[in-house]
Amino acid sequence: MVCTVGRNWWAVAAAMLAVASACNEPQSPERRPQLLLTDGSTLAVDVNTTLALPDVSSTGSVDPDGYTVWVDGSTSQAVATNGVVMFSGLAGGDHEVALYGIASNCSVSTPDKGSNNPRGVSLVAGVGGSSDFSLACGSWGGLFVTTNTTGVDLGGGYSVTVDGGASQPIAANGNVTFTQLYAASHTVVLSGVAGNCTVNGPNAQQVNVSPGQTAAITFAASCAPTGSGSGTLTVTTNTTGSNPDADGYTVTVDGTASQTIATSGGATFTVPAGVNPVALSGVASNCSVSGANPGTVAVPAGGTGTATLAVTCFVPGARVSGTGQLGLGTPTPHQNEQTFDFDVRADLRGRFSITAYDDIHPDGSIANVFADASRDPATFIKAYRTSSSACSDPSHGVEFDALARDGPDLVNITGIVCDDGPQGSGRDFLSFFIIKPQAAGIGRSGIVTSGDIVKN
Repeated sequence: MVCTVGRNWWAVAAAMLAVASACNEPQSPERRPQLLLTDGSTLAVDVNTTLALPDVSSTGSVDPDGYTVWVDGSTSQAVATNGVVMFSGLAGGDHEVALYGIASNCSVSTPDKGSNNPRGVSLVAGVGGSSDFSLACGSWGGLFVTTNTTGVDLGGGYSVTVDGGASQPIAANGNVTFTQLYAASHTVVLSGVAGNCTVNGPNAQQVNVSPGQTAAITFAASCAPTGSGSGTLTVTTNTTGSNPDADGYTVTVDGTASQTIATSGGATFTVPAGVNPVALSGVASNCSVSGANPGTVAVPAGGTGTATLAVTCFVPGARVSGTGQLGLGTPTPHQNEQTFDFDVRADLRGRFSITAYDDIHPDGSIANVFADASRDPATFIKAYRTSSSACSDPSHGVEFDALARDGPDLVNITGIVCDDGPQGSGRDFLSFFIIKPQAAGIGRSGIVTSGDIVKN
């Protein structure tokens, strides 16, 4: 066992644990046909696991049973927590290497590329190459913070701070995730509350974080209208697509007044003048609301405001969508964060985009890879697989391939997504691998730290 040393253990932990310790990697992929031994190229995979201080005095923190190394999702070997394995007879060129079987309190990190698992490696024909995985283990957990605000004129949202450290912005009705929190009691403070809003209860809460788990807390608030008088708010729905919701929906205004509404129908409310939140609920899992939900509508005193909510329905199981982030904190160039936004369907319509803040182009720009025919007709979704063995429940997963744009280049991309739990559960998973022309591919994977993935 090798232990990380140094006076500033927080700095050590930050360098080594760029991915939430609660982020389990997916289960090992299903075996595909074995690699052909076409030449003598050899790949050496070196694994080094350390303990993040102050856990050096503890026992059993480092993954006791080692890991499994996969190459191209088709051949694998077991490796010790600190060990080396060799893969011989690989073809020269680009390959994908991934480490699986990682304990929940451990994570992969390289100082310059973040989690970097899976990753690309380029082998010279007849010679070979190497790939090094560094892991750190510690008593880490996560925290999922939710806000629930009702009323009128909700303002621009709030800030959430843990233990007086770095803050994250959060919408009036939203959520954020904090990762790499040591297993202990933490103080969580909600600030930036508008003058017309009141937090229901204290704006500082204590929460206990357990190793490998994501704790959750909610701040509730209500807001009074900043103007005077009242007006009329008319809400209409327009549903298109296949298998529409048979029993309609519920529309709620200001978080308090609700009415049932048909899949394509209308409802009218008398509301306070000002900016009123409007939310549609009771939407079937194979349907989605376009745009923000809840959204907001401005209603003038003595006047009328209108809101049209568009809903699209699909054949169940034939669509996966998601918006969110991998990695800790606010996305910053050169840091281990990736943001994603996708809506991919079995009929090969849809779009996918990911911005990797840890992948910087030679001109200094951040890598943004997308497949969206409406933006670039040369890009498109090529394949859609309705399950994935990378997920804890394969039926909750989808794999897809696309031809995507990365700056001036067209690249092939494979995505694996898992809808393994409700939003904020710390279980949804995203993995992507990009094959670049005349360069080693890049791959990233991890638990969704902010946002959600939905298969419907």
